[in-house]
Amino acid sequence: MGKLDGKSAIVTGASSGIGLATARTLAREGAAVVLAGRTLQPMVDAAAQISQAGGKAFPRVADVRDEKQVRAMVDYAVQQGGGLHVMVNNAGVNRFDNVLDGSVDAWREMFEVNVIGLLIGCREAARVMKEQGSGHIVNVTSVSARSVEPGNAAYAASKHAADAISEALRRALLEHNIRVTNILPGAVLTNLARHMPQEQLFALARMFGIDPDQVGVQPGQHLPPEILERVGQATASVLLKPEDVAEAVLYAVCQPETVHVNEVVVRPARLLPLSFMSP
Repeated sequence: MGKLDGKSAIVTGASSGIGLATARTLAREGAAVVLAGRTLQPMVDAAAQISQAGGKAFPRVADVRDEKQVRAMVDYAVQQGGGLHVMVNNAGVNRFDNVLDGSVDAWREMFEVNVIGLLIGCREAARVMKEQGSGHIVNVTSVSARSVEPGNAAYAASKHAADAISEALRRALLEHNIRVTNILPGAVLTNLARHMPQEQLFALARMFGIDPDQVGVQPGQHLPPEILERVGQATASVLLKPEDVAEAVLYAVCQPETVHVNEVVVRPARLLPLSFMSP
């Protein structure tokens, strides 16, 4: 018997990384999970694997910046799972842009996804959960909400905003028996690094003994699976696995209704030495 039998969940940004790992973890514990994201095939593959293991999973293409798509996604989850008990707002983007010579387009994308997308997801989940009389909203933010680096100011600002949104929502939903939890991961081995500027991405690869030209590392492209595996082996103490963050989500949503876990900070054992990334 799973810890989430009879529950329905949505995980955004579920086509890779933390979102994909979280969807698998919640499904493993019995939840009917809608995997939402912009890249369909990885979600279709994951849903098939979950179904083969006896779980329930439903892939759904959705852009969190589009309120009509998010509303339809939430209604779809209610239809498939008989309600919405867990909403994991995980979709996010980091363009690794700084204030001094950064791109307005990059800043705008980060705030549209990390802030506006989060607001829409919270609003639409709360709409359904208030009618149910219960629910749990989980916002995956970042330890960047606690500190700022010179080369990552806009991203950190978006995560500080997410913190404020979660706190306001937490207070507003107390009377409706809806819990709100922030999950703040440290450095995680995901494809988020593909958005680094080329010199930083290549320096990171070389730090772990990988020749980026030889293996075909390209900015803006998903890192090859073998590269993620090699980096994971070389960085076990300084990079979390997506599954580590997924287990933190599971911990929060499986607490008794009388227990409110406001936030969980998940850090690797040691800090990743990324001083070379600052201008």
